[in-house]
Amino acid sequence: MAVKRGKLIHAGKANNVYETDNPNYLELEASNRISAGNGEKRDVIEGKGVANNTISKAIFTKLEKLGIPTHYVGEGSNDASKIVKKADAILLEVIGRFKATGSYVKAYGVPNMMPFDGVYIEYTYKSDSAGDPRITADAIVANGLLSRRELGYIEYITERVAYAVKDFFAKCNGELIDFKIEFGRLPNGQIIVIDEISPDTCRIIDMTTGQSLDKDRFRKDLGAVSEAYVELAKRVEKMS
Repeated sequence: MAVKRGKLIHAGKANNVYETDNPNYLELEASNRISAGNGEKRDVIEGKGVANNTISKAIFTKLEKLGIPTHYVGEGSNDASKIVKKADAILLEVIGRFKATGSYVKAYGVPNMMPFDGVYIEYTYKSDSAGDPRITADAIVANGLLSRRELGYIEYITERVAYAVKDFFAKCNGELIDFKIEFGRLPNGQIIVIDEISPDTCRIIDMTTGQSLDKDRFRKDLGAVSEAYVELAKRVEKMS
């Protein structure tokens, strides 16, 4: 089904959101913008938008085939964009970890890359002004973000996403260390996976070299950020 792009309605830290001529759909365009430290560190990385979109579309397609509901509809008007269902964002970032690193190590002082038994799931409250603080399951329910039943559903879906994405990147010679996903609610109340799943939202380590293939290259000033994103996208395209 052809969908025509309309006006820009939001430019975020990494993505642009456009209206379309279908009131139920939006066009989500991955930009070359990159940021870290809650937006304190910023740059523009050539080729990042197309690479992220290529990877994210392939992952959403895999999730849909597995029966995991997402906002993905189809191709957008260019190589960096996709058509998605319009959904009300739930103000949570859901983090799944196979190994401890980043903020978890800083918070708890455990060894870097300490493995978890299965998938460790935690939540942050999506608020740039508050710095996306951690939030407990009880606080999520008490604050009216989700019911207890809905929170259980999100945890179930997150675990399914975790193993699906881990398998996806393994086929690209990458090890998934951790990831962040977001959820939204459709007008009928259904909760779905939204936003993107890409090197901006995942930590992926090359199984051969041990090098980062994700935004850690930018966070840690490792260099070759564009090269890592583009390389991973090429692997995804070969796998498709």
